[in-house]
Amino acid sequence: MSNFTVKNNLYLRNLYKSVDSSLSKKSERTETSKPKLIYADTTALQKGISALADEDYGDPDEEDSKITKAEFYKKMRAFADSYNYTLDSSSSYSTNRYAKSATKQMKALVKEYGDDLDDLGVSFNDKGYMELSESAFDNIDEADFEDTFGKDSDFMKSLNSIAKKLNRHIDVQA
Repeated sequence: MSNFTVKNNLYLRNLYKSVDSSLSKKSERTETSKPKLIYADTTALQKGISALADEDYGDPDEEDSKITKAEFYKKMRAFADSYNYTLDSSSSYSTNRYAKSATKQMKALVKEYGDDLDDLGVSFNDKGYMELSESAFDNIDEADFEDTFGKDSDFMKSLNSIAKKLNRHIDVQA
């Protein structure tokens, strides 16, 4: 797990709340079984996807309807952390074919949408972990983020499909 950093915040803990909010902290994950981690991570990732899809990106002509940049960055940070945790837990569970498949699909999705994401300050390191450029959020264009992370986003729909399938095929009792 040293290939990415996690900025634990209230938004990330809330994504993990329905399963086990302590799993939002790296220090709490070491003694947890891989299936439980994957289940928690995919559940959190789906909640993060849903939160960004439900976000009011606002009307560019109405200042009051726009989300604050700081709040949006925190939500994006929580989404990125849940994405990274999901990639990490699924890639380290090499005996499960669904986990291996999900890892490959996530990396392929990143390649497909990499340029669009990079334009928004969302990049991926050589291991496939998501990184956010905090400075990119200083000049965010809500419409661009809505296209990539909103409810009609093909990227998010595909990522949600991967997370749902993996979540359904993980035996938490294992």
